[in-house]
Amino acid sequence: MAETLSRRAFLAACAALALPRPALAASSPRALVGTVLAGPGLTPLPDHAVLVSGARIQAVLPAAALPPDTPVLFRTGHILPGVINCHVHRVHADDDRRARHLVHGVTSIGDAASPLAALRELARSPTGQTATAACAGPMLCPPGGYPLPVHSPEHGLPTTSPRQARRHVRFLADHGATMIKLAFEPGPYPTPWPLLDTATAAAAADQARKLGLTVRCHVEDLGGLAPALDAGVDVVDHVPHRHITPSGPQPVLIPDETAPAPHYLALLERMARNRVTLAPTLDVLSRSLWRGPCQTIPTAAFHALGGQIAVGNDFPYRRTDAGMPLAELHLLHDAGLPTRAVLQAATSGSAHACGLANRGVIEPGAQADLLVTRANPLEALDTLADPVLVMKDGVVVRG
Repeated sequence: MAETLSRRAFLAACAALALPRPALAASSPRALVGTVLAGPGLTPLPDHAVLVSGARIQAVLPAAALPPDTPVLFRTGHILPGVINCHVHRVHADDDRRARHLVHGVTSIGDAASPLAALRELARSPTGQTATAACAGPMLCPPGGYPLPVHSPEHGLPTTSPRQARRHVRFLADHGATMIKLAFEPGPYPTPWPLLDTATAAAAADQARKLGLTVRCHVEDLGGLAPALDAGVDVVDHVPHRHITPSGPQPVLIPDETAPAPHYLALLERMARNRVTLAPTLDVLSRSLWRGPCQTIPTAAFHALGGQIAVGNDFPYRRTDAGMPLAELHLLHDAGLPTRAVLQAATSGSAHACGLANRGVIEPGAQADLLVTRANPLEALDTLADPVLVMKDGVVVRG
């Protein structure tokens, strides 16, 4: 019996046929030698090698155990997974993703909302040539709800019923979306913007999971967080940092600003318990009127609860930067996350947020998306600003 292609496999095949044949990764094994930050825990393994075959990691082993005559591409430094910026916008074309992200060490991105027409561009990822893109397309939202009041209509897909929600999710998947984004944003005004009703949002999330898509949501006002969790989202984008109600602003922190308010803490506990990832986007939010403890305290509290954090800076909004998201990394560290936790957020945490199951980690079978830095990134985050080698899908693109 003939094998049936999935929607995404079919779309990827069509995109590949439309492109010139890319340069493929070398098929013979070759190695990078140094201190390997291995596994999701980024465990330092001095004098080890990452053995790469084709586009994947074949083994992590002591350098002395490398098979004889194995070509060694690099012999010193610290080897870590490629960084993933899980929340960006507007950089759709594969050559732009290479120039703005890949050569700086960001080997994958999550396009967290884009016009439908961008999905075809985002699906084009020639092997070893550009940053892989997970992508959501337009956000599902109620009529008149976010993002429609503040962004162009092409960024929102008005959805009014569970049946329509399922149809819209299938439609986006057919056009190449690998994630679904739901809007749960009441907005910054006393009269809130409408939110998706629970049944409609839950139907969208359920349909997305049946198709293997990650479910993300936009929430800045705390009033949208409980409805988002009720719908069953996988990722919360933008740490909720304000709570505007018809009767006036409500606190999100306790009076001395050392912890989230009790009702907020309970929601963070629920997120951690249900393994919902938080992508705080502190860089873009730090450039807003609400910058400060209302963003950093909940982020630190969620981490302390054992919650998984992902790195995204919301490029290019409010003049955030493309390339290595150093400002976001430093803000997470300043919020109280240890350096190792920051790097985990930028690698395996962001891979999880984007549904990129075989990236963001150095282990056998994972995609060979790798960085080499001269200094130890566990001690100096700034060393990520100038990687000495970048490998994508087993292909050296810098170094």
